Parts: sequence; C-alpha cells; structure tokens
Amino acid sequence: MIAASNLKTAIDLLLSALFIGIATYVFFFAGATDHNARQDLVLYAALTGAYGVWRLIRVLLAKKNQEENV
Repeated sequence: MIAASNLKTAIDLLLSALFIGIATYVFFFAGATDHNARQDLVLYAALTGAYGVWRLIRVLLAKKNQEENV
C-alpha cells in the first residue's frame, strides 16, 4: 500500500510539473502573429499554470494528511 501511495504521489508531482512547464513554455516561448492570439495564449498559459499549481497543492496536502494519519 505504501508503494502504491508513493507511486501515485510521484505521478501527481510529475503531472503538476508538466502542467507548470507547459504553461511556462506557452507564456514565454510560443509567439503569436497577432495581438489577440497572444492574449489568448497568455490566458491559456495562466489557466494551465494555475491548474498545475493546484495539483501541486493537492499533492502536498494529501501527503501531509497521510503523514498525520500514521
């Protein structure tokens, strides 16, 4: 059970890092041809990054809760 929990935590951390990484890439490196498309990309990057941060917070809270219940 501990191994399965650690695997789930590792996968969740990886997914969180991927969402934050994709958001960073889109925000800084994906240039658009017109101003409106750039605004949309910045919005999508912000939403994707926020989801990544939310996943990270959930993982940390779940890990803390798991340690308190032992």
